[in-house]
Amino acid sequence: MNAVSGQVPCEWTLVAAVANGGVIGKGGALPWKLSRDLRRFKTMTMGHCLLMGRKTFESIGRPLPGRQTIVLSRSGFPGAPQGVTVVSDLSEVQRHVQPERRVMVVGGSQIYRATLGWCREIWLTRVLADVDGDVLFPDIDWDRWKMESSESFEAGPRDDWPTEFQVWKRKANH
Repeated sequence: MNAVSGQVPCEWTLVAAVANGGVIGKGGALPWKLSRDLRRFKTMTMGHCLLMGRKTFESIGRPLPGRQTIVLSRSGFPGAPQGVTVVSDLSEVQRHVQPERRVMVVGGSQIYRATLGWCREIWLTRVLADVDGDVLFPDIDWDRWKMESSESFEAGPRDDWPTEFQVWKRKANH
C-alpha cells in the first residue's frame, strides 16, 4: 500500500512524550530532561525513517544518526541540511521512505494531528507531571485504540520525572 495511490501505508507509528494536560513542548524545545526516554527513543527509531515538522527538526538541530529524516513543511525548508528530505505534502512521504524502514512520526503537534489517521501504532511516553508548556498533543479518540502494553519507570538520576511507556494499537474496526 502507498500514500501516493491514496491507500494508507501500514507501517506508520506515532512516537510522542506527553505530560499531564497534553504538554509536549515549550519555547521550541522539550520541557523536561528524560535521559531514559531519549535512550529508548534512539533504540526504537534506529534504522527507521523519522517524519517531523520543520520546527521539530530545528529544535533537534541536525539529522539523527542511523535514521532517515523527512521534514514535512508546507512553506519549504531552505537550507535544509544534506541528507534531509523535505516534502510539502503527506502524499509525498511514502515514495521517499527507504526500503525496510518504518515511518516514525515524531512531531510536532500539527504533524501528529495530520498523520494520526495513517498510524497503526502509538508509542507513548506519559510524563507523570504537570509541566508548563506552549505546545499540546492533539486530542485522540482513545476508544479507537487498544493499549497493548504499559511499563512504569521511576525518575532516574538524569530524569526530571517518572514516566510510563505505553504501546497502543489501532482497533481493527477503526
